[in-house]
Amino acid sequence: MLVVGAGLAGSCVALQLQKRGCDVSLVDNQTNYSSKVAVGMINPLVFRRMTKSWRVDDFLPYLKKFYKNIEAETGSSFFHSVPIRRLFSSEQERDFWLKKEKREDFHAYMTPIDQSDYDYSLGKNPFGSGRVKETFFIDVDPFFLMTLELFSKKGIILNEEFDFSQLKETSYKGVSYDEVIFCQGYLNYQNPFFKDLPIDPTKGQVLTIHSEQLPEDVSLNRKCFILPKGNQKFKVGSTYEWHDTSTNITEESKLHILENLSFIIDEEVKVVEQVAGVRPTVKDRRPTIGTHPQHSHYHIFNGLGAKGYMLAPLLSEEFVDYLLEGKELDKEVNISRFQSKE
Repeated sequence: MLVVGAGLAGSCVALQLQKRGCDVSLVDNQTNYSSKVAVGMINPLVFRRMTKSWRVDDFLPYLKKFYKNIEAETGSSFFHSVPIRRLFSSEQERDFWLKKEKREDFHAYMTPIDQSDYDYSLGKNPFGSGRVKETFFIDVDPFFLMTLELFSKKGIILNEEFDFSQLKETSYKGVSYDEVIFCQGYLNYQNPFFKDLPIDPTKGQVLTIHSEQLPEDVSLNRKCFILPKGNQKFKVGSTYEWHDTSTNITEESKLHILENLSFIIDEEVKVVEQVAGVRPTVKDRRPTIGTHPQHSHYHIFNGLGAKGYMLAPLLSEEFVDYLLEGKELDKEVNISRFQSKE
């Protein structure tokens, strides 16, 4: 199997294929504009109307085992629990929470509000706040360091730009493969076989700040997310800049993030670092997975978007089940959903 791209999507697919005893080659130029600058937050709720994230009941149990297994295999630590406290932005949002917390299907993800949630004082809290359960983050740098080490030890990663002119059917640079799987993130627009899929580049920028006031034992959320990183440093973000493939940082985005942060604290924080990446996003907010309608040995696993670290583990297993055993893909991710609309 040839996997093109070793970001989050390609790495998870390669790991799943290896687990099933497949020979895998990875082609990647080691320049990752999405996975490595992502903060790696895993949050089961969508706060606007206090709904559960898509298929979260399936994804969460699986991803915990998946990431912990990689930690055990590599002797590393990158998968961490972090509580999220949502500081409500309105009475309506608080009322959404109060209704949902009574429902049995939300019990695993919501701590019932008590007086301490109204009294919380380490962030602006005019309407009270809610504590989310089953929340985690991936420490992205060690995660990629460990996966790269695993692939390098097995000699399966080619550190180079993929050259489409060298792809002849299922042969690449003279080596034959059973299947070719494209996991190129926002660079999908360069792919002559899948470029018509509606995968849009969405630039995102994130700050690392130093704060004397923010708590280091919880991720606060209102208008932005705040992820404690230790030693009074925090990741704060992010922006959504549509159809932008540049990776340069901008003063405008820095000010936008800091303005959102002002809804949580009044402190003048110090900006330590600013980074930009480009996410592969899809208008219907579902990944793009499946097989080319004319080239049956060409496949795609892409479009994971902002929730990629939650979606990738299980979806990559389901994709490998589809490839190796012919199991059906979830209709909501199958690229056939776009073909049927033509």
